[in-house]
Amino acid sequence: MIIYFVRHGETEWNKKKIVQGHKDSPLTIKGTSSAERLGKLLRGKKIEIIYSSDLGRCVQTAEIINRCLKVKIIKTKKLRERNFGDLNGRPNKEVKKILDLNNPDKKAPNGESFNEQKERVVLFIKKLFSEKFKKILLVIHDGTARAILSEHYNANFNSKKCGTYSNKIYKIIK
Repeated sequence: MIIYFVRHGETEWNKKKIVQGHKDSPLTIKGTSSAERLGKLLRGKKIEIIYSSDLGRCVQTAEIINRCLKVKIIKTKKLRERNFGDLNGRPNKEVKKILDLNNPDKKAPNGESFNEQKERVVLFIKKLFSEKFKKILLVIHDGTARAILSEHYNANFNSKKCGTYSNKIYKIIK
């Protein structure tokens, strides 16, 4: 099985440096263009299904990519970004003053820690291995991708190996 994954395109709140978490912001023109480019790059990969976070920015990205792929999209809460609770929708600077983002066990009030997010995401990925599909695309968030890469490389989620970009295709072979 091959799991490809991409991070959603740039959003208005990404540009404004606002933590989205479980809140949403639409894609920018740059984000839409990036998704279109990814769709063209993924066209020849013979992807059979797309699993997307159910948050709007990922759904929007998945739908743009799917113009090229023309496969079923399944939206799931399991692939959501980390829930920053009371800090969802607040400026990055403010969040960094309140929450130690380098500690994977720290969580915002009414939110989840990185490790809780990672557990949710890894459990979902493990279930995918029992699917009949050979090539899957995930449309996800930075934190979700970091959780996958952290598990795959057995590395700290803040390590260079776990950094993500909106215009790159990642691949895990199992």
